[in-house]
Amino acid sequence: MPIEKVACVGAGLIGRSWATLFAWKGCQVAIQDLDEGTLKQAFSGMRQNLKFLAEVGLLKAGSFEDCSGRVRLTTDLGEAVGDADYVQESVFESYKVKKEVFKSMDAATKDDAILASSSSTLKMTVIQKATMKPERCIVAHPWNPPHLMPLVEIVPGKRTSPEVTKATKEFMTHLGKVPVVQKKEVSGTIGNRLAAAVWREAIDLVHRGVAELEDVDKAVSAGPGIRWAILGPHLSYHLAGGGGGIEYYLRHLGPAMASRWRTLATWTSIPPAAEKKIVQEIRRTKILREKRMEDIAKWRDEKTVALLKILYGASDC
Repeated sequence: MPIEKVACVGAGLIGRSWATLFAWKGCQVAIQDLDEGTLKQAFSGMRQNLKFLAEVGLLKAGSFEDCSGRVRLTTDLGEAVGDADYVQESVFESYKVKKEVFKSMDAATKDDAILASSSSTLKMTVIQKATMKPERCIVAHPWNPPHLMPLVEIVPGKRTSPEVTKATKEFMTHLGKVPVVQKKEVSGTIGNRLAAAVWREAIDLVHRGVAELEDVDKAVSAGPGIRWAILGPHLSYHLAGGGGGIEYYLRHLGPAMASRWRTLATWTSIPPAAEKKIVQEIRRTKILREKRMEDIAKWRDEKTVALLKILYGASDC
């Protein structure tokens, strides 16, 4: 089934970024939210996103108004999703809220429409119980901002059909994303579990006085972060093993890795003293002293686009 009409339910930061992507790639897009003020902010933010895409050469000259023209706003859920081929839900991260929304979407959409959630932690197996057609419900978790970051983590629930999983992956590929399919539901998705593990150790290093917060961030962004952007951890260590590959690395350098694992942080909630220290130190970072948050975000996005052009050959569309 070709996906041409898309609905974005929830017009917050993630919802408006999804809408930017869908409109940019040629879909007719309905954005729904209960609050008219939020909808107006979403449309303004989406236009700013499109303007940025034009500035960095990802949106063809003259396409700005065409993209904006493909978007309509509504507070009526049924109106938004009624003729949609694909629905991307991005409402509050709560089982209660999402189950209510999915129940309403399930009743209002065409039988063959795909209902996807942007959830980063909640399990679709639980959410889809609120619907009459659970086989078409799935998680499609983006990385923020969705219109720039390539990764989309697709997580089917126990009753999601293989056909819907396949169609969702194909749609994301068509949009230029890098979709990965998670085979089992756990708390969180592949990427945010990995990020959580790294961040816990980053917090702990600052908390224990091993290094300043700025140096910990630099150690990630100027070291493994660059390699992981190209290869990911497994292939990086495979190359680190030289001619012997991962087998050599595990055999000869595995004990060194084990000595680090034995001393890594194991806490499962941030120690209050660590939380206080992180808040204090991040406020003292050079970049936050010199730049506004919106300027930092734009600088980040410009660098992201430059990397995307190198790594994935991103071009205008």
